[in-house]
Amino acid sequence: MTGDKRTVVTTAGLSATEDRLLRRRRYLATQAVRICCFVLAVTLPVPLWAKLVLIVGAFTLPWIGVVAANGGPTVQRGRGPAVVDRVEPAGPPALDPRRTIDQEPG
Repeated sequence: MTGDKRTVVTTAGLSATEDRLLRRRRYLATQAVRICCFVLAVTLPVPLWAKLVLIVGAFTLPWIGVVAANGGPTVQRGRGPAVVDRVEPAGPPALDPRRTIDQEPG
């Protein structure tokens, strides 16, 4: 069969529900970092430049979170098909008839 376009289950992408859930988690993580940046900028006794860096982070992270969440379907990396080469068994091991395997002590 030339041009066979079957989808193997192990190489299929995420379902729409799983993809939305993953993007929602990523967005919530970005917003949690944003809140931390803002709280640290207000509460920490650090120099003005450090407060400005935290405030800039607090203002840019929402944009980054929205762009990342709406960037399209999530691409799964590093997952290949779960196909392995078949290995034929070698057969039973050769036993020495003079060797006792389960001898009782005594």
